[in-house]
Amino acid sequence: MLTEKRQIKTIVYFGESGFYPVRFSYDGIKIYIKSITYLWMEKKGNRCVYYFSVVSSRGSYVLEYHEDLKKWFCSRPGGW
Repeated sequence: MLTEKRQIKTIVYFGESGFYPVRFSYDGIKIYIKSITYLWMEKKGNRCVYYFSVVSSRGSYVLEYHEDLKKWFCSRPGGW
């Protein structure tokens, strides 16, 4: 279960088939993504939210990109 979300800064790769987070940071900690295990998009009215389930050296995270806000958020399965 996803509990708390934090706004993060993210470095993103833009390719022909879409965009993917490569690294993110919060509280000054840089976290490199080892793999993206699943991705999906949800439409919420006029808004699109992109979700990336990722694995890093620090564990599993779910990253969210809110297209309307142009902001990234991060949460951990089970909470922080």
